[in-house]
Amino acid sequence: MSPSPSTPDQPISALVLSSVYPNATRPRHGLFVEERIRHLADLARVRVVAPVAWHQGLVGGPPRREERRGISVHHPIFWYLPGVCKGWDGALMACSLQRTVERLQREEPIDLIDAHFVWPEGFAALRLGQDLGVPVCVTLRGTLEWLAQDPARGKKMAQVVREADQLIAVSQPLAQRAIDLGADPSRVTVVTNGVDLERFDLAHRDDARKALGLKVSAQWIVSVGHLSPRKGFQDLIGVLSQLRATHPEAHLCIVGGGGAEGDNTEQLKAQAKQAGVEDLVHFLGPRSPNEVAQALAAADVFALASRYEGCPNVLLEALASGRPVVASNVGEIPRLVTEAGGVVYGRADDQLALLQALRRVLSAEWSPQSVRASVTERTWQRTANEVLEIWSRALHYAHSQASD
Repeated sequence: MSPSPSTPDQPISALVLSSVYPNATRPRHGLFVEERIRHLADLARVRVVAPVAWHQGLVGGPPRREERRGISVHHPIFWYLPGVCKGWDGALMACSLQRTVERLQREEPIDLIDAHFVWPEGFAALRLGQDLGVPVCVTLRGTLEWLAQDPARGKKMAQVVREADQLIAVSQPLAQRAIDLGADPSRVTVVTNGVDLERFDLAHRDDARKALGLKVSAQWIVSVGHLSPRKGFQDLIGVLSQLRATHPEAHLCIVGGGGAEGDNTEQLKAQAKQAGVEDLVHFLGPRSPNEVAQALAAADVFALASRYEGCPNVLLEALASGRPVVASNVGEIPRLVTEAGGVVYGRADDQLALLQALRRVLSAEWSPQSVRASVTERTWQRTANEVLEIWSRALHYAHSQASD
């Protein structure tokens, strides 16, 4: 079967593949993927295959099929070997999804597969795309850097970036990493994430603090994310006592819980206690998107001390909320944060640089309107339009190859 380029009266039929996607039992899992897809659904025919790990899918997992925000989402079980043979995960995912994808193909022909993450989704998408005879687009996200260092997976990830019809990188460093792994530069495009400007707006700071039970008169550093070591919450706790020498009302609010990379909540609480700042560090746990918006509105400064990132949505959300940011110099962050929006500091694990950046931001006057203006063009609709153009490019290239 040869794919045909789309026409205005025949929108692209895309199959999205991502294990990181919200579902009935994990409604906050992968919201950044869902946001992009739901805006693409206004421009194309979209169905989602969001596989669920076997240990989650067999007991208490989501239904095999559900409708989310008008999009059909399918949850086949992903069978793999836990903790071993990780280099087989891509092929095992392809086998796990084959029957579901074949059924969806019979129901409505698929023009293109859109995979999120190189591994294992990207590898599985290549196998499935070859079976269907359709092009494959793969979005590169922040996990590429550390997974590619694993010998069991690195060679196969390099195969994915070489063979995918189009690569979408959410940051310039990820685009360069793909090229270093052998990708054709002409097939790599940087498309950053977007931000929901309606949910994240210039809300009143004191009202947000009262709603969350936070001390109104304090200076609040807010950080949001999965509580894994690479997110750098330990660095924020590590500098808090020194920060209070110049900013005695400084408090730290941490929003989030465990994720795929682990959960070091208890280690962070123990660190805060040992440092004598346990009364100054407030763990709010996992929160809904609306509550995250409240937490960002409550901040004097949003801090992101990550070891690596792609294009962190929460940073865009903080800026859209009019709150200045302090963030490590990783991923797309240096290109997202302008002088009007905050401070980017050097090496991610440099606590002295982090401390100095926090003092600088907390000592300055910031215009919420100017901070927000730095990201108002980065809408999810703009992101969707750019992705649709890449899908069309992939179909056009595949069609021209089939015609030769």
